[in-house]
Amino acid sequence: MGAKCISTEILPISKTNKVVGYPAGLGRRLGALLYDTLLVIAIWAFSLFLWLIPNGGEAVINDWVTWVLGAQWVGFYLIFWSRQGQTLGMQAWRIRLVSTVGTKPTLKQLLQRLLCAPVSMACAGFGFLWLYVGDARQTWHDRLSHTVVVHLPKE
Repeated sequence: MGAKCISTEILPISKTNKVVGYPAGLGRRLGALLYDTLLVIAIWAFSLFLWLIPNGGEAVINDWVTWVLGAQWVGFYLIFWSRQGQTLGMQAWRIRLVSTVGTKPTLKQLLQRLLCAPVSMACAGFGFLWLYVGDARQTWHDRLSHTVVVHLPKE
């Protein structure tokens, strides 16, 4: 199996040859995305609540708030993906992010994925539906970042 060749077969980790899993389907991916979205919204709600205190209970609306909330979104995914390849939603749905060769993704791959994922969703979800094109089962952001989301087998 080459570096760019991922089929619907088992994807091994190159160092230990341990089975990682099978390419994940759209349902699991969207389930994890919904779960993670609710977690990010909770983080944002807490942050916005903290900003109410010094502002006398008035809402804070400015560019700074937008940047901080965006940084929290990016930080949420980067921290989870860089540590264990899974967010909390991905753990619940038993899926993990790995590079196309089965190793842990690099920071560059994670950033590429984060920048392209909103575009995949913004195009009426067409970038997500792209996983049905070809046998690699990769979305636009998977392809761009040379990563794949795998469904972990039960242990």
